[in-house]
Amino acid sequence: MQRYFLKKENNYSLTKDDIFHILKVMRMKIFDNFEIVNEDGAFLVKINSITPFSYEIVKKIEENNELNGFIRLLYCIPKGEKLDLVIQKSVELGVNEIVLINSSRSIAKIDNKNKEKKIERFSKIIKEASEQSKRDKLMKLDKVVDYEDISQFKADLSFIAFENESKSDEIKILSYLNEIKGKCVNILIGPEGGFSNKEVEYAKNNGFILTSLGKRILRSETACFSLISLLSYFMN
Repeated sequence: MQRYFLKKENNYSLTKDDIFHILKVMRMKIFDNFEIVNEDGAFLVKINSITPFSYEIVKKIEENNELNGFIRLLYCIPKGEKLDLVIQKSVELGVNEIVLINSSRSIAKIDNKNKEKKIERFSKIIKEASEQSKRDKLMKLDKVVDYEDISQFKADLSFIAFENESKSDEIKILSYLNEIKGKCVNILIGPEGGFSNKEVEYAKNNGFILTSLGKRILRSETACFSLISLLSYFMN
């Protein structure tokens, strides 16, 4: 069943785009049901009127579709449209927050001039992916920071995916997986060019655990999906 998120900035009301989607895309009629999510949780509602559009709450939905834990993806900005894909799939996999990082090898950059417009587009992707995947909360994405600022984001466990690590580091991450339920976990993923040695040392000095994701070299977006899926499975 279709789900819609009601946001504070819209006074927790359906937007014109939401209503258009309900009536023109989903082709719903009077007495049809859909779901809404507001600050009080998720609810099943029923359409009472088309013009003007109105609905009433039928019941609260007592379910939890969120992970048993908190995943924060610290993602060094990639080039092209990869970022849109990573945001969408991160929502589907249960990530709670993405922090975008301007690293030394990031080809694309987000600065104060283009940040607002990009965050607006990212918010739309997050909303649509959250509705499709039946999330109970919207993933947070409102920070773009420099690499040195990764020290601000505290967590119970922090991992940095580094392709030069040995097989022993693959085994190392497995030893943590059975204890991540209910924990806050940081994942640090580099851009296409990877991390500089200086960046790796900085991450290590700030408590990040170096880990390999296997024998093959993964694209940055694939590394995101691989590590998030692993953590999501064990948090579930």
